[in-house]
Amino acid sequence: MAGEAAVVEAADIDRVSTLVGELAARDVSALSKDQLLALHASIARVERQVGALSSRCAGEIARRSAPDLPGGGLARREGHGNAKAMLSKVRGGTMAGAQKAMQAGEAFLPRPSAGVQPAESDTAQGGDAEAAVAPGPQYPAVARASVAGELSVDAASLIVGGLNRLSDRLEDGALVALEERLVSKAVSMAAHEVQKMVARAVARADRAGHERRERENHEARYLWWRQDHEGRVVIHGQMDAVTAAPVIAVLEQMTTRDVRRQGRKESADPSTVDSRTVGQMRIDALFALARHSLGCTRTEKSGVRTTIVVRMSMSDLMSGRGLGSIDGIEQPVSVGELRRLSGDAGIIPQVLGRDSEILDQGERERLFTDAQRIALLGRDGGCAKCHAPPEHCEAHHIRWWQHGGTSDLSNGVMLCTRCHHDIHRQGWEIAASGGSVSFIPPPPIDPGRSPSPGGSAALDVEVPLPPELDLPGVTAQDEEMVRRWEREHQEWAARHEGGADDTALAPLGLPA
Repeated sequence: MAGEAAVVEAADIDRVSTLVGELAARDVSALSKDQLLALHASIARVERQVGALSSRCAGEIARRSAPDLPGGGLARREGHGNAKAMLSKVRGGTMAGAQKAMQAGEAFLPRPSAGVQPAESDTAQGGDAEAAVAPGPQYPAVARASVAGELSVDAASLIVGGLNRLSDRLEDGALVALEERLVSKAVSMAAHEVQKMVARAVARADRAGHERRERENHEARYLWWRQDHEGRVVIHGQMDAVTAAPVIAVLEQMTTRDVRRQGRKESADPSTVDSRTVGQMRIDALFALARHSLGCTRTEKSGVRTTIVVRMSMSDLMSGRGLGSIDGIEQPVSVGELRRLSGDAGIIPQVLGRDSEILDQGERERLFTDAQRIALLGRDGGCAKCHAPPEHCEAHHIRWWQHGGTSDLSNGVMLCTRCHHDIHRQGWEIAASGGSVSFIPPPPIDPGRSPSPGGSAALDVEVPLPPELDLPGVTAQDEEMVRRWEREHQEWAARHEGGADDTALAPLGLPA
């Protein structure tokens, strides 16, 4: 029974703190590799469990610090502006860290639908809380995984935040099912992967809300700069996903090119070695673009790929509903925004059809074509293993070209440089098709060699769809746009079949 649960006391924590302090004072340098890794895994679990207790406490402090409570709530009565300020002060951490802990702690708070919220029972004189039987936690799957040491505070906070945004859009049963799916995947993910997974799930479950947030983000865009007294110019701003897409595509491709050149260390002359940081490379790329736009006509060809690919299904394109994606942007994007972007220069609209529909190039070509690279990015989303952005990745053969490997989607995978080297050095195997990719670990990492999903599918969960929305139907303008794309594609196909030396990608990214 919840009312019979043991109460946590500060003395219990003090005893644990003493033991941990004794362990922290011991040397670990003499441990073998296996001992060190086992110790690290055990410590990580304890850290997550401590995080669960800490966030549970933070959530309760936040609940008792509601401004409409007597005296402005607990935090105000203790001399702090709010719960976030109180937590960051006591913990010696950041306000952002305090916010994450408070949000993760909401998983343990009573369900709002229970109808009974425990009263804020602390008095200004610090009286004892009145004993009460609390209902079950608001998000039980998150709470269980956190207490078991399987879910970090960062991951729990992301999941709770996503579920909160859907609480008034999904039925209780659907919300519970989505919570279970998110938690079951998140326990084996890093926080940045959980962030992508939750963002996709929320967008799919609440398309109307996602489109509203897109409009709000667009209205909130800004850029400003100021010059300080030492001659520096400080730039600050924020953008919505569609506005940011071409900016990120160009800057990241230029930066990736320079990082790779830097890694080659082709010159032995120290004066010519590129010692710039990644941040310096980005600002230099921005300078180069601005300089070029001012009229520089002698800038050499950069070799940078700056094409932006937007992806959507044909049914969503025709209906004007649904979600698609922009390569390099983690958030899903509504089809309405994608259609607007697709009319710009340098933008390739890719309308998706059947599995591996785009191109399956045989062994006549050693390198993957631009169209195949676009198709691989549609499946893998970036690095298929670690989910690094597309700008950091290249298309690689699973079975090497020298060993008879073909240049097609079932033998290709997008990998960043680090994962590419790790796979070859450590002995990973890759299984791929036109629509999926998975990684089989070597025996030293997993004796059972259980495949783990990779690519975009690894970040997706089944999402219950909300009730049908009353959105406007397809207009004559929409139909004309699709017909125009089809005409352009047919013209391209006719030139291609006629033997024209046309290396440009088909307008729709589809095969002739």
